[in-house]
Amino acid sequence: MARRRLLLMLKPYDVYQFANQLVALSSPILSYYICFRYLDNRRKVHKDAINFCQDILRKKSNIDWEPILRTNLSQPIRNFDLVVTVGGDGTLLQASHFLDDSIPVLGVNSDPTQVKEVL
Repeated sequence: MARRRLLLMLKPYDVYQFANQLVALSSPILSYYICFRYLDNRRKVHKDAINFCQDILRKKSNIDWEPILRTNLSQPIRNFDLVVTVGGDGTLLQASHFLDDSIPVLGVNSDPTQVKEVL
């Protein structure tokens, strides 16, 4: 069986603006604590999704794969049989800017529990 080449494109964890989602609280310290807990939870969920995908790929002996953060992608994607994006809609859309129609793309939503981020 021929070896396949796969590019695993990852979303770096960005701090999203969600100040409008916080209820006005009397204590700025409490607001920062709630903000930190929310962001830390999202980061953990995203990292778990990345680790899950990488664990699966490590078990596949017929696939050569390499991870890349989407922020490190600056050249057209070539010489891959498949691109898997792990993140959200933005990661998938960014990958599309570096591809032509000869390479299929599979998007994995790293946190599908966030309804506002699912198309």
